[in-house]
This record gives sequence, C-alpha cells and structure tokens, in this order.
Amino acid sequence: MRGIFEENDVVCAEVRNFQHDGSLQLQARSQKYGKLEKGQLLIVDPYLVKKSKQHFHHLEQFGIDLILGRNGFIWVGEHVEARDSMVVDQANSSEQSRFPEEKNQTHTPLEMRQNICRIANAVRVLSTLGFSIDADLILETVELSSTVKIDIHDMLGSEFHVLVAEREAERRSLMGKRKR
Repeated sequence: MRGIFEENDVVCAEVRNFQHDGSLQLQARSQKYGKLEKGQLLIVDPYLVKKSKQHFHHLEQFGIDLILGRNGFIWVGEHVEARDSMVVDQANSSEQSRFPEEKNQTHTPLEMRQNICRIANAVRVLSTLGFSIDADLILETVELSSTVKIDIHDMLGSEFHVLVAEREAERRSLMGKRKR
C-alpha cells in the first residue's frame, strides 16, 4: 500500500482481516474508492448517520460523490469515474499512470467547489441540529438553500438553521398524520 498511497492520504477502505502482529489487511472496493481527493472530509457524531443498504452515492446533478460512513466520517468530493488508472509494478513497487493527463489536472472548477461546499454545509447544518443524516435529507437541505437563494457561507447562519428545523418539523407532522 505504501507504493500507492502516502502517509496522511485520505482513503476509503474496508478492514478485511486482523493479523496476529496487530496489523490490518485493508481492501479498497476499487481504484474509484481508494484515495479520496478534491473534496471535504466531515466528521459528525456516528449515531447521526442513518443505516442504509447504500452508503456510496453519486449525486449526478452536482457531479459529486458522497460517502456516508457509519463511523461518522462523511466524504463530499468531486465525482471520480470508475476505471483502473493505476498499475503497480511488483518488481520495484513503483506506480505508473496510464493516463498522464490526470497527474496534471489539479484544478477543480469553481462551480464544482461551490457544489462541494454547499453539500458539506448541508451536512454541517443537519449535524448541528442533531438530525439523522442520509442522502435524501442532504439533498432536500441543499434544495432548500437554493430555493430561498441562500449563499453558501450563509447556510451556516442561524436563519438557515431555523428554516431547516421548521421544514423538518413540518415533514414530521405530516408523517404523523399519515400514520393515523
């Protein structure tokens, strides 16, 4: 793994096995979900992340990948196409990219960065209010911020928190009426 990743890289992997010497065997689902770049890592209370069959989400309308970890780690980042772009040479443990243009592409467009920040701020608001976090509720919060034309940095203000709380109270009261 040290041939592919460096220390302090943010990666998404599953623990496959514990070794007797205390080390771990990790497995990344693919190159797509290995190293996480061009995004934000958010940490929320783990009990807020709703259990789901699917914790990896591609929000197509924004071009964003969203990973909701049950450990409270939430990744919001630029969408990465699933392709095997990394070849590890076993002889000398050096890595070579089949797509050299990827190494030069470090620029993330402004609109993409704004989408990442808007979605990350939606997660922060939901976490602050203590609401369960899932992809649908995040998208509803982002949609609310766009509908009322709230700037990205204003999403963290108390006025938007009140709007989100009121919307959630209304949703819960409608759910209660349906159950009756």
